[in-house]
Amino acid sequence: MRILIAEDERISRELLRRALENIRHEVIAVTDGLEAWNHIVDESADIRLVIADWMMPGLDGIELTRRIRSAGFRHYVYVIMLTSRGQRQDVIDGLSAGADDYVIKPFDPGELFFRVRCGLRIVDLEEQLAARNRELERMAMVDGLTAIPNRRAFDDDLGRRILECQRYRRPFALLMIDIDQFKNYNDTLGHAAGDSALRRIALVLKRALRGTDDVYRYGGEEFACILPETDEDGAMLVAERLRAAVEAEKIPHPGTAPGVVTVSVGVTVHRPQHPDSPSWIVENADRALYRAKRAGRNRISGPQQATCTGGFPVLK
Repeated sequence: MRILIAEDERISRELLRRALENIRHEVIAVTDGLEAWNHIVDESADIRLVIADWMMPGLDGIELTRRIRSAGFRHYVYVIMLTSRGQRQDVIDGLSAGADDYVIKPFDPGELFFRVRCGLRIVDLEEQLAARNRELERMAMVDGLTAIPNRRAFDDDLGRRILECQRYRRPFALLMIDIDQFKNYNDTLGHAAGDSALRRIALVLKRALRGTDDVYRYGGEEFACILPETDEDGAMLVAERLRAAVEAEKIPHPGTAPGVVTVSVGVTVHRPQHPDSPSWIVENADRALYRAKRAGRNRISGPQQATCTGGFPVLK
C-alpha cells in the first residue's frame, strides 16, 4: 500500500518513513499540507492512507482532513492524525474534522504498526465493497437470459451517442430488430425453445456486428443495435448482414415459409441537425421496422423505405 506522510518535522518524518518501510509499505513523505493535497488529488498516485501532522505550514492537518472528506473521491482515504496534543478535546476536534484515528507524538512503532494495519484493513474492505457494487451495477445493465446489454444499458448508451453526435457532428445509426412470428414459435415449440432461440440470436447478432457496434436486448423478442459514425449506406449493409446471419443460423421454425427463424430490421440514422430526443430516434427506427414487417418480414427497411430479402437492398 502507498502511504502518504505529511509532517514538517524532519526527524519525526524520517522515523515514520523508516517504520512504515520496515513493514513493506511504499511511502511518499512531504513537508506541508498543500503538497500533501496535491498528491492526494492526483489519481495516479493512488493514495489510500494518509498520516498527517496536526500543525503544518500552508495547510494544517485539520484543514487537510476536511478537504479530503469534502472532495468526494471515488475511493475512501483513511486519515491518521499525528499530534503532540493529547488532550481529550484535541482528539475530539481531530476526529470531528474527519480523521479516522490518531497517534500521539512521540509515537510508539508498535502502536503505529497496529493503527496502520487497522486502517489498511478498512481500506481493503472498502475496496471489496466498491468492487461488489461495480459488479452489481454491471449486472443491472445485462440481460439475464441473453447475457448482452439490456434496455437500461441501451437507454444510457443512446443518450451518450446523441451527445457525441451533437458535439462531434458525426452521425450514428440505430437498428431495431424483431424476430418474425415469435409468438407462433413459442406457441408451437414452447418457451424453453423460445429462450434458447433468443440466446442463439443474441450471439449471432453480436458476432456479426463490427467491433465498434453494440447490440442490446430491447425487450421480448426485440433487439436494438447502435452503430457509431455510420451513415445510411453503412447502416443498411450492417442490417442486411445481421438479417442474413440469423437466417443462416437455420434455427427451425415450422410456422414460417422459410422454415427457419428470421428477423426484420428497421434502420434509422441520426444526424446533428435532427431532434435530440431518444424517443424520436427510436420511433423512426420502429416505423422502419413496421414497414419491413408489412412488406412481408425477413426484410430490412431504412429511412428511405428501402427493403430487401437478401443481397443488397434496393431503394424505392
